[in-house]
Amino acid sequence: MTQASFPGFEPEPELTDRIFFAVMPDGAAIADINALTADLKARHGMRGRAIVDAKLHATLCNLGDFPGMPASLVARAQQAAASVAAATPAFDVAFDVAQTFVNRSRNRPFVLTGGDGVVGLAALYKSLAQAMLKVGIAGNPPSYTPHVTLLYDDVTAAPEPVPAIRWRVGELVLLHSRIGQNQPAYTALARWPLAN
Repeated sequence: MTQASFPGFEPEPELTDRIFFAVMPDGAAIADINALTADLKARHGMRGRAIVDAKLHATLCNLGDFPGMPASLVARAQQAAASVAAATPAFDVAFDVAQTFVNRSRNRPFVLTGGDGVVGLAALYKSLAQAMLKVGIAGNPPSYTPHVTLLYDDVTAAPEPVPAIRWRVGELVLLHSRIGQNQPAYTALARWPLAN
């Protein structure tokens, strides 16, 4: 059955595409994340599925959800990213706290966060958010908690120290996700190596 349409009242378009900047762990860090996730999941009695290797990442700035690919917005975002990557040296990141983000009642993200080990990531976020504002892309909040999501679960785990998950952040990636589809991996729209 089709929904009736009324003049001047068009239905909202379906949001199909999510676009965001991220950094991704290297192979050694992915192996460490998998081992740590298995241990924490067992200790906390969690049932959620671990995030697959190809989707492990730390989100930076989010461009948003769209009904299709917004080509002009992506082009402006790429311009901002290129300027930031050229001015940002590669750096080490270390996540050493596991916790649940209590941002909803069910299926909450269980994540890795950190203290001093994630200051470089926080600085990269700030630089990228400012560069995006310069090209007319707003919407990224002033506060940012660097994190890597391990799984989603109804169990709530308080913050706890864990062996640090470390890797060298050497590139910035613009990722595309199809909303509501269980993709095996995100699509990388563009990558920028950080300065040496």
